[in-house]
Amino acid sequence: MTNPEDECYMEIDINIYEDVSPYMERNRLWQKNVPSWIPKALKYQDHIPNLYCILAHAVEEFPNVCAIYDYDRDVKYTYREEKYITDKLATALHQLGVRKGDGVAIFTGNCPEYYFTLFAVMRIGAILIPINPLLKKKEVAHIISNAGIVKAIVVHQRQLGVVKRVIKQHPIEHIIVIERDKESEETYDFQQLVDSAEPNPPKAKMNIKEDIAFLMYTGGTTGLPKGVMVTHFNMLANVAQTSMRLYHIDKALSIRGKWSNLAVLPLCHIYGTLMALNTTLGGYMNIVVTFNPENILKIIDKYKVQVFSGIPTMFVFIANHPDFKKYDLTSLELVTSAAAALAPSIAKKWEEAGVKVVQGYGLTECSPATHLQPLDWLKTVEESIGIPIPDTDAKIVDPTDPTKELEIGEAGELLIRGPQVMKGYWKNPEATARVLLEDGWLRTGDIAKMDENGYFYIVGRSKEMIKYKGYRILPFEVEKTLYEHPAVLECAVIGVPRDDIGENIKAFIKLRPEYKGKITEQEIIDWAKEEMAGYKWPRIVEFVETIPKTAVGKVFRRQLRDKELKKLKEKEK
Repeated sequence: MTNPEDECYMEIDINIYEDVSPYMERNRLWQKNVPSWIPKALKYQDHIPNLYCILAHAVEEFPNVCAIYDYDRDVKYTYREEKYITDKLATALHQLGVRKGDGVAIFTGNCPEYYFTLFAVMRIGAILIPINPLLKKKEVAHIISNAGIVKAIVVHQRQLGVVKRVIKQHPIEHIIVIERDKESEETYDFQQLVDSAEPNPPKAKMNIKEDIAFLMYTGGTTGLPKGVMVTHFNMLANVAQTSMRLYHIDKALSIRGKWSNLAVLPLCHIYGTLMALNTTLGGYMNIVVTFNPENILKIIDKYKVQVFSGIPTMFVFIANHPDFKKYDLTSLELVTSAAAALAPSIAKKWEEAGVKVVQGYGLTECSPATHLQPLDWLKTVEESIGIPIPDTDAKIVDPTDPTKELEIGEAGELLIRGPQVMKGYWKNPEATARVLLEDGWLRTGDIAKMDENGYFYIVGRSKEMIKYKGYRILPFEVEKTLYEHPAVLECAVIGVPRDDIGENIKAFIKLRPEYKGKITEQEIIDWAKEEMAGYKWPRIVEFVETIPKTAVGKVFRRQLRDKELKKLKEKEK
């Protein structure tokens, strides 16, 4: 247990400033939508040593509440038990020589051990380096090599083979295996390591504004992944910002220690990490389960889950499950889609099931959240990502001249400023300089617009923009309409180079099983002509068995484009 005198006790002090946030310009348009009881700025306690304090605070308030329910293994842990195991793991890591600033990689899917490792690493001041369990040797080797500070790696037995191949070129001192299937002098068994240690880890002296908590490697859709340096303060600020923006304060307080969260979002992703910290601070039960649409539906119905966050791909697969309408999903109160735009037709299917899906926006470089649609005090606008969260400024600028702010309704590059903006890219000052501008503004690379009410809309990535006969078209503009066709299960749109018109618009479509062999590509094109503007409908349609995704589940348009470019080169030979 902790107490206010303990240096790991955490209490976020909220202060309503006389004017506006120090991160924001005055009189931003969206502020007219914010009720007077929502703080315009938050005061963060500099004396908080590190993010471990979130767990320490939860144990103080909710010691006997179930913190983690591992659905696949049918194992539960209370907050008291989570802290006890975390402290023992922190001690064990320190005994292995892990010190402040050392890297601890974690290479596993969602499991209780991930939560234990997350808070143990924070406790001793080391840096957590999450690695997506879907990555292969080449990507893992790049992360380990680029980081250059990995002292230990926590890996599930399922991913151990990849690690063994990687360490031949990039040695790691300590390999800790979850559910190890056989003893080995080269590895430690996770449970045995925890059992051997005492729950009394040393206290690391920290500077939360400077010390790195996470080295989060980006998805790499436009090249090799870059390490994003997220400080303890960056993430602490984002936890506070998102906590203050969803509900009226009375409701926010009433649900603490009572709600459950379906923890399907990959914890290795920055969004999953934020949810892990937010739900811990709120004393929620995190139900950890491998993603499977039918299991998700069963769990929501059986356990009356209130919180579910995911990426659009998840919402598509669940909504298209044949038994989607057979389950009661009405217990869900906070359902958020982020990482990419959610097609309105998919959102409508959820709404017909009694579930309101709100959209948010963020990126790894912002720890990650910057915009949200609150549930009970802001009118939900279809396709909008909502308005900026407290202490967050945003503006739309000319992509060729980021000093030029655009008019209301004009599409341009979205810039963000706030306490959640990263420290920079790891060992990459050139890339950092390209995106971090003067006065703390971050270039997101996303094309967005803001309407007359201060609502923001993401319309695509600047690098994915299709240039057709002088028009500039973003893939999602085409994809969202294609999803309205009853035969379309999944789709992705790219531009294919063509000398006379710039780029042709091509759609890759995965059909629903019942439509295979019963509809042609030309029929889709003819339908699209009637539904879309003359310059938007796809000129080429190709039916495919799968739509490629990045390791975090986003549509991998670059892979599709690279294949098309390869085809063009082969034709020219």
